[in-house]
Amino acid sequence: MKKNFIFRARAYQQAGFTLIELLIVITLTVIMLLTASTLFMTFLISGAKVNSAQLVKQEGQHALTQIEFLLRNAIEIVPNSDGDKCIPDMTEIKFRSMDGEETTLVVEDDDGIDKIASNSGIYLTSDAVEIVGGSINFTCTQNNDQSHPHVNFSFTLRKGTLGVDKARDIVEETFTASTTIRSL
Repeated sequence: MKKNFIFRARAYQQAGFTLIELLIVITLTVIMLLTASTLFMTFLISGAKVNSAQLVKQEGQHALTQIEFLLRNAIEIVPNSDGDKCIPDMTEIKFRSMDGEETTLVVEDDDGIDKIASNSGIYLTSDAVEIVGGSINFTCTQNNDQSHPHVNFSFTLRKGTLGVDKARDIVEETFTASTTIRSL
């Protein structure tokens, strides 16, 4: 009977875990949790970057489309204060729209955020992005026969603020397009 009791006591001792075994399991569990949390954070950060890039692209494409439409359907470019209609490196452009009214495309400061705007009070970009450099560049060239001016325009949009946001969170893209004014 005594032998049977000793055998059972040893069986109970062998059924438990040693301290070394517990430490190994805990260490492996912590390593797996750290790896999983790192992968999750990387996923979240890259998802935010993709969302920011999509927003910048959408805003830029919208502004390009609107500017191109307005300029293509303009009647004429209105001369600036120097009397020049078509010059390179303009930061704003004035033209007569189909309705006969003058429209100006320029960058305006709206509560500390530079946006592409027209003098009709319509902003072509939102508060979510900002114009880098504070201007849009229009380059106008005229045909030899002085009809149908051609306008190239470009601007750079940025989501995020330098010095405030981390570099990985800042998205910047340059948009360029051109159109010929129909001079209806």
